Amino acid sequence: MKEKRLRSLVGLGVLPLLALVACGSATENHGTPGSGNTGNVPGATAGSTSNPGTGGGTANPGTGGSGGTDVVLPPPEKCVEGVPVSTQIPLMLNRQYANVVHDLLGVTDVGGQPVTSLLVGDADQMTNAAWKVYQDVGEKIAKQVMAGADKTKFITCDPAGAAGADCLKTTIKTFGRKAFRRELVQEEVDAFMTLNSATPAGTPAEVAEAILNAFLISPSFLMIPELSVEADTVPNLAAGTAAFKLSPQEVASRLSFLLWGSVPDDLLNTAADTNQLSTKEQILSQATRMIANRDKTGPFISAFHDDWAQQNNSSAHWFKNPHDTTVFTDYSAAQQTANKAELDKFFEEVAYSGGSFKDLLLSNVGFVNKDNASTYGLDPTKYGTELTKVTLDSAANPRPGFLTRGGFLNSYAGYAETSPILRGSFMAIWLLSIQVGAPDPSFFTTTVSGTYTTQRAYIEALTQVNQPCKGCHDVFNPLGYALENYDGVGKWQTKDRKGGDINSTVTVDFGNGTSPQQITNPTDLMKAIAASAKAQELYAQAWVAFATGRQPNGNDKCTVDALKLKLAADGYSILGLLGDLTQADSFKTRVRGTTL
Repeated sequence: MKEKRLRSLVGLGVLPLLALVACGSATENHGTPGSGNTGNVPGATAGSTSNPGTGGGTANPGTGGSGGTDVVLPPPEKCVEGVPVSTQIPLMLNRQYANVVHDLLGVTDVGGQPVTSLLVGDADQMTNAAWKVYQDVGEKIAKQVMAGADKTKFITCDPAGAAGADCLKTTIKTFGRKAFRRELVQEEVDAFMTLNSATPAGTPAEVAEAILNAFLISPSFLMIPELSVEADTVPNLAAGTAAFKLSPQEVASRLSFLLWGSVPDDLLNTAADTNQLSTKEQILSQATRMIANRDKTGPFISAFHDDWAQQNNSSAHWFKNPHDTTVFTDYSAAQQTANKAELDKFFEEVAYSGGSFKDLLLSNVGFVNKDNASTYGLDPTKYGTELTKVTLDSAANPRPGFLTRGGFLNSYAGYAETSPILRGSFMAIWLLSIQVGAPDPSFFTTTVSGTYTTQRAYIEALTQVNQPCKGCHDVFNPLGYALENYDGVGKWQTKDRKGGDINSTVTVDFGNGTSPQQITNPTDLMKAIAASAKAQELYAQAWVAFATGRQPNGNDKCTVDALKLKLAADGYSILGLLGDLTQADSFKTRVRGTTL
């Protein structure tokens, strides 16, 4: 009976909240519908102009998407001054929801299950099925919190005491400021308080639980609305568009959901409420403080690089390929788990050690445990299950950057051998934007006879005999050949398992009008990619797309160009780039799409 009464109480209270948000959002045009195709943008999944997808909208940035599909869009040719059209009321992503209930209520799991596993997939609109899930999960969280030690994170007074109504009002205002990322209006406070006078009446404890439940299923909690209608001046806007200055609280939400994937902390809320987020300098000051919190920003940095490297792309090869244990005798499926965790730690460590884009391709830091130590020629018996930070690079076993880690080399290989084609095409497409055509179907049935003492010799013969494929393979195969010193699971080798000596000397055409370069070893290759202007530009573009959820466009190209110039200079850190993302004009301004 208690559960039914609570559901009835929540239903009475939440309907006015729904109406309030509906009225607020109805005052704005949400933008001209887009094509919904952001699949080719690193760090963004399908969305629309009114919801740019799980890469995170401008009101909901920094959440990470599922990566691109099989090509990367080249940057627009020109910078176009102005601010892109942005979303107004995106839903929180599942990862954000989990972060928020943890930060607000201390909840890490519900009934022993991670919060994200209880939710439906990230979507750009509320469906009936999703709404039912949010109701069920919200009810379970409210019940768990009110019955446990974290109850005081929601309510610190006694609703059963003499001042019970005042206790509830104080709780609604205090918790609501954090949960809604703004002060509640009186109508909202009154709507929540109807739960204290509803029929059938609940006990004070039941009413408090119902109020928490109502917060957790309110649109103002589940969404990250930007409803400010204060006009802003933006030059070069197209006819029929309008620009709005975000409120300080909305800027605070952009910062917190970008950098932490969660709600603002008390310091950021105070800055918003005292109008200390109106200038770029003030925004950068808060961003710098928040970035320094590695526990909260580190996972975001790893999530971005997972997307940049296409680890979240379901069409990519990351962590999918098994290997022949009769050939690779110390290989086990546990290596894949260790390899993935290593890369996340690698990306975060490079950033927080002051590293730059170039260090992603040149750093010798590694993380090993008993499962992946043998990949790097280390004794697995000296390590446990936890990943240990080590220095990997040596003259006899060079390991510059993430492309020489087991995660990439193991994933981009065949069952019993290396795959120069997979490794080379990954670098060509995703890091250098060398556009190659789709593979000719006839290639997959092409065979060559003869004896080959190296995998490189076999692939050269295979791609030469199939003339329709030769042009493309001449572009990206050399990139893969330069990594042939790493076997199918990533161990260093000087002899091919077919018996011949490894030859990693190649001539690589990096495209984009540059002269071909002779590469003699993996380190030379990594240095060349790190110095590539196109690779730097694509990295900047990936960050902007990931942070905003938008497809590459002329307006954002201005930000990309500014970041690209900085990336070309030595010493420009990843953390510095992250702070600079908050300095674009589009960070504190929302532009509405043309009216229909």
